[in-house]
Amino acid sequence: MQISQLSRRSSRSGTTGPIEPVTARGTSATRKIGLSVRGRTFIAVGLISLVTGLVLGVVDLQRVGVLLLVLPIPAWLAVREARSHLRIGHAVTPPRIQVGERAEVRLILANPHAFGTGPLRITETVPGGRTVRFSVAGVRGRQRRAVAYPIPTLPRGRYTVGPTAVVASDPFGLVTADTRSSDTAELIVQPTYSHLAPLTLPIAWRDGAASLSHSVGVGGSDDASVREYRHGDDLRKIHWRSTARTGAFMVRQEERPWHGESLVLLDTRAHAFPGATTAEHGSDALEWAVSAAASIGCHIAERGRRVSLATSDGRLAQDESSGILDLLADVKPALRADLAPLLTSLNGLGRETSVFAILAAYDQAALTEVAAHPRLPGSAVAVLMRPWTWMTADRDLAREEVWHAAADALRVAGWRVVGADVGDDIAELWPTLLSMRPGVMANQVYLNAEVALSQATVPMMPS
Repeated sequence: MQISQLSRRSSRSGTTGPIEPVTARGTSATRKIGLSVRGRTFIAVGLISLVTGLVLGVVDLQRVGVLLLVLPIPAWLAVREARSHLRIGHAVTPPRIQVGERAEVRLILANPHAFGTGPLRITETVPGGRTVRFSVAGVRGRQRRAVAYPIPTLPRGRYTVGPTAVVASDPFGLVTADTRSSDTAELIVQPTYSHLAPLTLPIAWRDGAASLSHSVGVGGSDDASVREYRHGDDLRKIHWRSTARTGAFMVRQEERPWHGESLVLLDTRAHAFPGATTAEHGSDALEWAVSAAASIGCHIAERGRRVSLATSDGRLAQDESSGILDLLADVKPALRADLAPLLTSLNGLGRETSVFAILAAYDQAALTEVAAHPRLPGSAVAVLMRPWTWMTADRDLAREEVWHAAADALRVAGWRVVGADVGDDIAELWPTLLSMRPGVMANQVYLNAEVALSQATVPMMPS
């Protein structure tokens, strides 16, 4: 796209300064160097002037012709020499943003040669396949110039800024060199996520780990359960054996935080989310699911617990919020009908592993497979989405029936389940999700079934 306002602003905002080593990272290759229209005009006028001067015997006209013919030669040498040394670098600030935020690109032009360059016409490739064109007055010898321009808001994904095409010319505009730089920069647009309330995370009630701490002196050595004495410590906790061995007062450290493990499952099947029919185009419902997974994963990681995130296409990220957000930035609709990668992640989980699942209630068969992996009551929670509500406000009784059947199956298998519709906020659902007791819900399911059976009409047997 041609942006004249951006061109004028970029030219004014350019800064110059001495060359720094970081600016010389980009390499450039000259694809074409030749005379411009003005240069060819000089050659033509020079030939005419020279021939006319020789025919008419006018010495001054001959001198003008020779000057016009010779002038493009030093211009060609200057452009070739200066352009071959020009280095181009990119810097995106910040390199990672969330959906809705803006980033800025700084294009750095460095000229380590002693001679300056003439005017530069720059064509920059920006995310989305668009181009930005602007002009720079040139770069002096052994100087650098930085040109900044903003990037418009982009959807979630990973983008490349560059490469850059530069057309350089001499101050008279007689010779041009069309070159391309190989330097690029990466911009990662991460999903937005909400800050969740610091509530007690789900764990297995039968594991006795609800306190999120355990004694470290029961099964470990004395060295693992003591630390140096600090002012204010209870003198009754001094460990005299370790004190005698180390020569410094040591106190018993009876408890330490329990760093449990958590697994976040994200359903990204294309056919389960209306509108996400291809691997390149998502939907509003899928974006909500990605943001919900980002919110839960980052919340767990920031609380110091080990966390893994798995998607329907087999991608996996672990432990750090940045790695989780980077993985979710790359998530595309998965072109598969089952949840096999998620089921694989569920296999072999430890008893202390908490499971958080973001699932779409599209087909009961796939969700029944998840319910076939029962969890200890309280160790697994599921956000069961109604993705069709993102497309229409009308009720779909058939899909509602699928949702209720899947929710009941998960609850019987020990899962806590909460529904998610269009307009819901994961931060508002979070307290409800963690406050639901799976045992009570499972009993309610069985109670509803018994009531339905008791109210059924039983035919009388003939006497």
